[in-house]
Amino acid sequence: MTADPVIAVRDVTKVYQLGDQEVHALRGIRLTIERGEFVAIMGASGSGKSTLMNIIGCLDQPTAGEYLLDGIDVAGLDEPALARIRSRRIGFVFQSFNLLARTSAAENVALPLFYSGQLTGSAGKVRDTLALLGLSDREHNHPNQLSGGQQQRVAIARALINSPTILLADEPTGNLDSQTAKEIMGTIRALNRERGLTVVLVTHERAMAEFADRVVTLSDGLVLSDERKTEKTVAPHLSATAARDGLQTAPLSEVRSFLWMAFLAAGRGLGRNKLRSALTMLGIFIGVAALIAMLAVGEGARAALQKQLESLGTNLLIVLPGTTRANGVRAGIGSATSLMVTDGAAILEEDSAVADISYVNRQSAQVVNSNLNWSTSVQGVTPSYLSIRDWPVVAGRKLDDQDEDNARTVCLLGQTVLANLFGEFEDPVGATIRVKNVDMQVVGVLGIKGHSASGQDQDDTVLIPFRTSQERVLGSAAPNSVQSQSTIFFTPPNPFGIQPKLTGFVHTMYVQARSTELVKTALQQVTQTLERRHRIKPGQPDDFAVRDLTEIAEVAEASSRVMELLLAAIASISLLVGGIGIMNILLVSVTERTREIGIRMAIGARRVHVLLQFLIEAALLSLMGGGAGVLTGAVASKVISRVAGWPTLLHPMVVLAAFLFSAAIGLFFGYYPARQASLLNPIDALRYE
Repeated sequence: MTADPVIAVRDVTKVYQLGDQEVHALRGIRLTIERGEFVAIMGASGSGKSTLMNIIGCLDQPTAGEYLLDGIDVAGLDEPALARIRSRRIGFVFQSFNLLARTSAAENVALPLFYSGQLTGSAGKVRDTLALLGLSDREHNHPNQLSGGQQQRVAIARALINSPTILLADEPTGNLDSQTAKEIMGTIRALNRERGLTVVLVTHERAMAEFADRVVTLSDGLVLSDERKTEKTVAPHLSATAARDGLQTAPLSEVRSFLWMAFLAAGRGLGRNKLRSALTMLGIFIGVAALIAMLAVGEGARAALQKQLESLGTNLLIVLPGTTRANGVRAGIGSATSLMVTDGAAILEEDSAVADISYVNRQSAQVVNSNLNWSTSVQGVTPSYLSIRDWPVVAGRKLDDQDEDNARTVCLLGQTVLANLFGEFEDPVGATIRVKNVDMQVVGVLGIKGHSASGQDQDDTVLIPFRTSQERVLGSAAPNSVQSQSTIFFTPPNPFGIQPKLTGFVHTMYVQARSTELVKTALQQVTQTLERRHRIKPGQPDDFAVRDLTEIAEVAEASSRVMELLLAAIASISLLVGGIGIMNILLVSVTERTREIGIRMAIGARRVHVLLQFLIEAALLSLMGGGAGVLTGAVASKVISRVAGWPTLLHPMVVLAAFLFSAAIGLFFGYYPARQASLLNPIDALRYE
């Protein structure tokens, strides 16, 4: 016959190292197989026939010598090129069938199509190939639902699905009865005759070798005999050039088909071990749920703190008097009476960064309405106080300049005082209450302000005009509830109606900067003005304190952020534990599926395919656990808010970050077992029991 040589083995040797001993499986084999031939390789066990088959099938490399496939030296090809040859040029039929369990006949046959990127029309191609082998009614049966002969036919169909030019059959009838064995061999011979398929059969049975056109006998790694039968005419077959062209596939198609297969395989792998998968995801689930809940609590606390700071007003500075010292004991800030009304006037006049200022006198006092009384904070304030503090009046009116100039006995009630003196339904506007034994008319009700950053109830207050507080209620200053009477000055009524200029001490000044950008400038200007007016010499401590609320906010923000990060770090430990669980389970899975990995490599899977498949499985485990954890964490944060009364806030970016972090944990801890799987030797993996 006339045919192009397809396989050329020249002086090939193969040496295995078993401990300190060298085993020579092949000893300078020379063999040429023409295109379209049906060659049987025979020999006793240990003769080297399976080793030669593995080298011809690009599953193994010779120790020395040369192997040419269509004139190409296989030893010079890299791993992806060898995988493409196994995928598209060579079909394998194994003695033990090597079908994937819990996978249907059609899915087993379609597997090489995913690795070769030939998904277009794959369903029809699978049906036609199974029908060719008489299995059209067995597409959906799993291997354990098929007889031995049917399983071998599925294996042959899988070997043929990519239209290879070479079929390698390693003891394909070893596990079959004699009648089924003859049927299988008849099928293989028909493929050789009708399709021009080059067939290399490894067998130790002479009866099976009789189906071949040529019998090569090996003994101790050497060719003992090479018997060729009568020449025959073979069917048309691909030329070497056409065969090499068949290796070309669009890269995008190959990637798309592999990813689809990898997700399917990973999903099936998880589905086969539902309980184990669920327990593996539990660590990720708990970690993400704890992380979401703790971040929600941390964000809620930070937002609540920010809201409390904002409730003090915008662009705000607070000026407090200094400290007093008695008997060697220094009192806190605000215990001295060092701030004067004239100081505030100078600040407003001289400091360009200051927009407005308000004076405040404060003292605890008893307020009475009929038979109800309440101890609260009474504050004398100037009309600008409400605008500086951004404090609305929800009923009645605000304090105005007329109230201030005429020292009217009017007041505004905070919500806490309102609830304790009037209840929920009584309208207080226009009513008269007694504030420190002075009758005062209620002209308005303040909106809810909430608690301050220090935890003080800002709504537990009564606001009165500053001049009224000086002249009729609190005196000219009220730094604290135990202030010495020597610092209190009362101004007598003016019978001529001419209001004197506002004077006296003040407890606190609220200074509003012209903009947020000018807060720091305003702080410097106010400090310099007060130091000059109070004659503070360089190096001496100030007798006042200027507080910048933005600094307070920044410190509070930093403290809150540290606490939030601490909570997140604690929760992340659970994620790390979950990641270790994923690594452990995948290592077990790699051990359990070693033979499956070998099968996939034999039919065309590259190392990167195996690596990505296990990584996708790890990612699916972590993403499913992370997704369930996100939902549970969101629900848990709501429950915490409702039951414990803690503020919680869950930002979408936090949810997304936690979800992606769980995926990253899965990929990080899944990489090592995935890499271990990808580094398996195909031959060792196929022999693994």
